[in-house]
Amino acid sequence: MKQQTKGGALHKVWQALPWLWMAAAYLFDLWYQLVPGKWIVDSDLASEMILSDLLNKEGTIISHNWFYSTELKVVNLQWFYRLGLLIFPHDWHLARTFGMAITLALFAAAMLFFVKCAGLGRAGLWMVGTLLWPFGQHYLVYAIYGGYYLVYTFFYMLVLALVLRSLNADKKHCALQWVLACVITAVAGMNGVKQLMVFHAPLCLAAAILLVLALHSCGKTNWKAALDACRKEVRLLAASLVTAVAAAAGYFVSNAVLSRMYDFKSYNFIVWNRDEDWFTLDRILMDFFHEFGYENGSGVFHFGGIAAAVGLLLGCWMFFCIVRLLLRLDKLERNDKLLVLLLVAMLAVCGVAYTYFHEYYLYFWLMNMPVAIAVMAVEIKTEDFHILGARQLLGVGLAACFTLCAVSTVRQEQEHPYLAHKGLNTAAEWLVDNGYTQGYSTFWNGNAMTELTSGKLEVWTLQSLDRDDVPNWLQPKSHLTTDPEHPFLLIDTETDGPAENAKLIQYGDCTEVYNDGRYVIYDFADADALHAAAQAAADAKQ
Repeated sequence: MKQQTKGGALHKVWQALPWLWMAAAYLFDLWYQLVPGKWIVDSDLASEMILSDLLNKEGTIISHNWFYSTELKVVNLQWFYRLGLLIFPHDWHLARTFGMAITLALFAAAMLFFVKCAGLGRAGLWMVGTLLWPFGQHYLVYAIYGGYYLVYTFFYMLVLALVLRSLNADKKHCALQWVLACVITAVAGMNGVKQLMVFHAPLCLAAAILLVLALHSCGKTNWKAALDACRKEVRLLAASLVTAVAAAAGYFVSNAVLSRMYDFKSYNFIVWNRDEDWFTLDRILMDFFHEFGYENGSGVFHFGGIAAAVGLLLGCWMFFCIVRLLLRLDKLERNDKLLVLLLVAMLAVCGVAYTYFHEYYLYFWLMNMPVAIAVMAVEIKTEDFHILGARQLLGVGLAACFTLCAVSTVRQEQEHPYLAHKGLNTAAEWLVDNGYTQGYSTFWNGNAMTELTSGKLEVWTLQSLDRDDVPNWLQPKSHLTTDPEHPFLLIDTETDGPAENAKLIQYGDCTEVYNDGRYVIYDFADADALHAAAQAAADAKQ
């Protein structure tokens, strides 16, 4: 009896293991937000907080008084940050943490809904846990901590879940699910073109291939009978096309209507531009291969180097899963086939686009990550293992690998931040303690100082330290028409160059008031003094 009780308890623990791992990932993310994340703030991320504060003050959804970046982001993190700021108006760090806690919880819920709709079973639980661990540097900065790409993937995975759910629904419920999916994807489309290119175009391609394969293997000799036999594949393709049209409509509204009402730089500037010095397709795909935890510069036999090797193996595992599943594609269920074909289509569409567009960053691949992890789950779920417990052990082993990479990534980010600047919080706190409230800096320090001081510092970001040009990029429009009173000028010698080389200092009537070896702060009597320095520098150049 005792042995049976013990065996039952072990079975319950084993069943709960993916849930416990998922909870551990969520708590690990919140710890990162609360503790090291307090100072690992960069100006891109901080701009969301500043905008959220502005929207709260205005009581608006989109602001006419803000210079956005390349996207309007109608529905983005500001909704959660705004709620956090209402609860913690004087502590922006807690407001960010609160907002991201809600975001991560909603993301996990959406992924669980997708797992149920896709029929991934227990392997899908490991997938959800994996997506909550910050296993790669870009994934940590832009998804788990910054949240940008969680929002993008949240929308399209929710749409994919609804599309899959509609395949087995009656006509009434199918129509309702399509309508809901279209509403979601149209709203997401207003955020920019990313979802249309990264998800909807590949989904249409994958659904079309799946339909062709189904027609080929259905054994029918006339179109009517064949289409009737492949009814669900036809419905899948129709749903893919309908949601793609909704995404295009959302993007059209953003690009043709909202762009005239609000200030942001749309993606109309992107052109086909295959330069000989640009990345090749194999190099682009290798960037995705490296997103699973590999980091340059780590000693081979150090903890970070071991984690980098594990990250390489995880990348290899992803490609192995693709090849293995393609070789036995005809044995897979419809949903599993779709996920494999969708990932291949995403790699193809994104690979070609990133190779031939003149605008590309490594972190663009992050939107493909949920489908890549889902394909790993499909492999675990469908592989014909002959050893008892091998499927469960593989899930645990992969979980351990992703956890190792996550711990290493967080350690590396604290030691060598990807975008944040070490020590900036100390300089910002000194400014507040010494009565400064407004000033100037270059972009990568300005917005970050505002968030680090919970809005106590208002910083005008300059195009360079040689001129007084204030760019129309991620700051209030008022910065173009007003000047700070009794301003400071902060120079980060590591990123801006030596302070004495700045023309605003060479020609300016200013006083050095702070120098910690990296950050140098100068005091100007008023903004006119800085403008006079800029004019003097311009005259000297002529």
